Amino acid sequence: MNRAERKRLERGHEITGWSIHPSPKQLKQGTGWFGELDRVYRRNDGKYVCMMRDLQTEWGKVTHLTITSHEQPPWGVKQQIKNELLGKEALAIEVFPKESELVDKADMYHLWVLHEQQLPFGIK
Repeated sequence: MNRAERKRLERGHEITGWSIHPSPKQLKQGTGWFGELDRVYRRNDGKYVCMMRDLQTEWGKVTHLTITSHEQPPWGVKQQIKNELLGKEALAIEVFPKESELVDKADMYHLWVLHEQQLPFGIK
């Protein structure tokens, strides 16, 4: 169990329904942000694989959560995955970049979980 998993357990958030697998960082595979992914979870039904890394930013701690699947996950599934892996009260955003900054080499979806900030806007 890594440090992030211990912290989730201390906060009362236990991950169930997912199995833990070696990460690119543990396997020393990949470069750039991909090589920094230090947690890998595979949902027990085999439909989704998620990888994570924590970043320190000017907004405080941010967790980069990637979701891969053979099918495009609908919004509700992304919300469920975020809830299961990081908790129901975690705030996450999905970014749609400028076309000039687009990286689209895999069917991978990215959520950014803000641990220390709230967005200055919302629906509610």
